[in-house]
Amino acid sequence: MEDPRAVAAAFDDRAPTYGRNEWHRRYAEALVAEVPLQEGHHVLDAGVGTGFASVAIARVVGPGGRIVGVDLSMGMLDRARRTLDAARLPWVELFQRDATDLRDALDGAFDAVVCAAALLYMPVDAALREWHRLLKPGGSVAFSTMQRGSPRAGALFRKCARAFGVALDDPSEGLGSAAACHAALERAGFGDIRVVAGHVELSAADLSLAWDANLRSAGHAAVRDLAPADLDRLRDRYEDALRDAHADQAEPVERAAVLYAIGRR
Repeated sequence: MEDPRAVAAAFDDRAPTYGRNEWHRRYAEALVAEVPLQEGHHVLDAGVGTGFASVAIARVVGPGGRIVGVDLSMGMLDRARRTLDAARLPWVELFQRDATDLRDALDGAFDAVVCAAALLYMPVDAALREWHRLLKPGGSVAFSTMQRGSPRAGALFRKCARAFGVALDDPSEGLGSAAACHAALERAGFGDIRVVAGHVELSAADLSLAWDANLRSAGHAAVRDLAPADLDRLRDRYEDALRDAHADQAEPVERAAVLYAIGRR
């Protein structure tokens, strides 16, 4: 998943439908709410995606602030520009760049670095070290990640794929616990670390897109090598599993367990 070209290609493919998953917006907004931002701050949105976090950041820092959004995927950047234009936020700058290697940006250029749901697609230690360099003393870094095994819709997809001989790793495994998030921030030199556990609710509309989202996920590339007939069978099995899970409220498929990790330089 850390191959930049593969990640960019996967998100180029997902870009047209990614923003239709409304839970992504709520997830980004909840992360931004945990960051100690102020009016006029300069903020890096690392892995800007479709721009949901940038819109939330802009509401706090205002037009006197500066937001730089970077992403590997031109498809996602195009969607982000549409999001920002619709929100009338022309002062947010977007660039196709690797968020883990911004060598032409000055040390201490930003008051905060925010990474909404994208760190699991990057080499974690390299990314956090680079963001530490880019922050002013006292500046904050914040990222969000799924807890291990969540969302359940993704875990069900991987379980169904195993029945067709495809073993898929949980993309949230590496950062999927509070201890793992804390350790990653500590290794990069951050202090005053806190990790907040939470939940994001998936609507019926979000779950109707679960097949497409999981099939196109950067972490699920191996399943796309199945023959078309097997993909059809997998889809049927997966949608049956989702319906069964929806009826099992002991572990609601509509609820995703997430983590918001914040540290200070």
